Amino acid sequence: MKLGILVVYLVSEDNERLIDIHLDQIKKNTTTDFVLYACTNMLLPQFVDKLKQFKYVKLNKFSKYNGPIEDRRGAKEHSYYLDQLIKVAIKDNVTHFAIFHPDSFPVKPGWENELSKKLTESLVLISIFPQMSGCAFFSRNFYLNNKPSLLPKSQEELSLQWAKFQKTNEPSNLIETGMGYAFKAYTEGLIWYKLKRSNREEYHHHFGGIYDDLIFHLGSASGYKSRPMKGYLKNTIFNRAKQFLIKIMPDSIKSKIRNTLPAKVISPEIEKNRRDFLKLRDMLFNDTENFLHNLMSNNKNHKSRG
Repeated sequence: MKLGILVVYLVSEDNERLIDIHLDQIKKNTTTDFVLYACTNMLLPQFVDKLKQFKYVKLNKFSKYNGPIEDRRGAKEHSYYLDQLIKVAIKDNVTHFAIFHPDSFPVKPGWENELSKKLTESLVLISIFPQMSGCAFFSRNFYLNNKPSLLPKSQEELSLQWAKFQKTNEPSNLIETGMGYAFKAYTEGLIWYKLKRSNREEYHHHFGGIYDDLIFHLGSASGYKSRPMKGYLKNTIFNRAKQFLIKIMPDSIKSKIRNTLPAKVISPEIEKNRRDFLKLRDMLFNDTENFLHNLMSNNKNHKSRG
């Protein structure tokens, strides 16, 4: 196996510690020789210099993404840079690809071998869900044989196949970097394996997840300051009803509500999510090994309870 690890780096000044942890855990837990393909287009200059210190990191800066300002710009910009990283790795004859975020990394030695053993002719894609690019794993053959795109194309989103595909996902109607790969597998009759959260939600239902005892993902580190955290709702009857009402409500009424009520009334979860995120981040930063060990121990407790 010739392993390529692909990361589009976007790290705020107060998250510098995250880079050190991320790189340390990748190096410590990866038993196969690898190259980390790093896109630095959105990375602060001082952090680019930090990455230069590591021999296994291959720095890449591409032409700037100039897409329109829109709700989905973040996913499109991320996919634009990530797609170019994949092409660089393809030219380097990489056989297996692992995509991570700057706030995700492996937590078990030999993780890449466990994931590669899952791949077969029919099982072609492994990922976290719903934040697929927090960890996604696939082979060179899948990429070359199927020519997937990281995001679905606009005409695909209008198709009946896409509607059927989205019904298999919870939450549905989600479009995240990597969904195009999952959709390609679906349309070709191939299998997409979703890594399942294996630790309890003792700190937060969205942040600080460990998946299949292999991968940690803090979640939202790149945008906790700039993006509202209202999307991270617990899967309760009340919140499902709230989301349903939002979906069917006319835009004119939604606009009036937004203009009349403050954000903390419309989405009271925003501030709690931000506080919970910062609590988890500080635990990770201040005592990394103990924090991860406790999460892994809770995996075992969680499983023993059924």
